[in-house]
Amino acid sequence: MAGTKFPALFIGLRYLLAKRDNRFISFTSLISMAGLTLGVLALIVVLSVFNGSQGIQRERVLITVPHGDISAKGAFSTWREAQELLRQQAGIDAIAPYTAVEALVSAQGYHQITQVRGIDPAREALVSPLGERLLEGSLDSLTPGSHGIVIGRALASNLRLFIGDSVNLVVPRANAAGTDMQLTLHRFTVSGIFDVHYDIGSDLAYIALDDSRVLLAGEGESALDTALHLRVKTSDIYQARAIVAAALARLRAQLPGPDYRGEDWSTTEASLFNALKLEKIMTGFMLMMIVAIGAFNIVSTLVMVVGEKQADIAILRTMGASQRTIMGIFLVQGSVIGVGGIALGALGGVVIAAHFTPISRTLETLFNPNGLYLLSQLPAQLQGSDVALVCTLALCISFIATLYPAWKASRILPAQVLRYE
Repeated sequence: MAGTKFPALFIGLRYLLAKRDNRFISFTSLISMAGLTLGVLALIVVLSVFNGSQGIQRERVLITVPHGDISAKGAFSTWREAQELLRQQAGIDAIAPYTAVEALVSAQGYHQITQVRGIDPAREALVSPLGERLLEGSLDSLTPGSHGIVIGRALASNLRLFIGDSVNLVVPRANAAGTDMQLTLHRFTVSGIFDVHYDIGSDLAYIALDDSRVLLAGEGESALDTALHLRVKTSDIYQARAIVAAALARLRAQLPGPDYRGEDWSTTEASLFNALKLEKIMTGFMLMMIVAIGAFNIVSTLVMVVGEKQADIAILRTMGASQRTIMGIFLVQGSVIGVGGIALGALGGVVIAAHFTPISRTLETLFNPNGLYLLSQLPAQLQGSDVALVCTLALCISFIATLYPAWKASRILPAQVLRYE
């Protein structure tokens, strides 16, 4: 004992690696390690799939939802100057004006209320990949005076519309005195159908920016200002809130006038992404129970080791080993099992998550040749923060699991054990 610099480490490893007369305990140690490995591996892979799925959903939502949206309370009469000013701001890649108005879309006896947006196709292409999502037609068909309309696949399906069909847009409008409301009807022709492969935005309709004047309040220039927004594309979608806030501050300082308003995608779609985040957290919590089961196995393994090694513990105590040393011996055993299982699980999880698509395609070919379950369509995005969090939590759980058996071993009294030896 005196010649060993780290007696707890040396004895703990000796107990763990020695194979004579403790095959059952070695087997339970392997089971404990396997449980931790499986739990950590499953957590990393599932969280990576969640990350990939959320990334795809975010990408599809941001086809029709702006990274940032800047408007004004009342008439946005300075939108042209604001557009030029914000192009110079760091973090903003592109800006496009658009109008938004709620309208009843009617065709062939079918009706649906939706949002109709007036856009400039050339500017819209800079802030949104909408043009790449068209199934039929083109955004270039939205020329001023053409009265063309590009609609989402869901809206086209609900109203049984095809390219070339006519639709009526019914828009409520207040009279000059503001005391009465009347409905105005405008006829448009379907010139394109797009599909964003997601519910959000699939029922929108787009028309030319100049054509949207008649939906708002008339033919005048001021009609456009009442419902105009600036769609902002940011260089980093995760910094969109800060970029929009900086843009508003710049407008208020350098272009005073209207009461500027702004919001980013994390605000407008907060309920969706908060639900996805909560789903990821709850799934991770449930899978962490596998790690906890592996940790409970560590407890049972060490308790058996303590029971088997009572005589050895008593001899070590009589040779001068302190309670702290005895406790350290069993902490070493539990820690080796925990670290080994977690390391194997992390390695396996990282490898599977990094090669998830080819692995899932192979499994799909073997077990799902008819393509009924499209496992290979599930994306995976490995994040180092998830791996670090999973490994840290697993290490904490496995360390806590070793405390009770180690404490129990340190409380063994040599006199009581050696009385019958």
